[in-house]
Amino acid sequence: MTMTQMQWQPIETAPRDGTLIEVHDPDVGGAPMRWNPEGFNPLVSKKPGIWETSDKSLTWCEDDGYGPTMWRPLPPPPETARSEP
Repeated sequence: MTMTQMQWQPIETAPRDGTLIEVHDPDVGGAPMRWNPEGFNPLVSKKPGIWETSDKSLTWCEDDGYGPTMWRPLPPPPETARSEP
């Protein structure tokens, strides 16, 4: 992955296919999340669709006044060298 591909991008361009990405909210910080088009919190949103962590411990609706404003792909896992036994 190139550095250009790792740059923060507007949340409007984020993938909406369930891909796990890093999202960022200026007031809260960032977290790995994915878009769930069927997620819904009627206390803060009038429409379905929610950003959520894999364990659903953190969620953001797009129209709750908060939520991510930027996103970027997650970096690939580090390559580790295996030692010979």
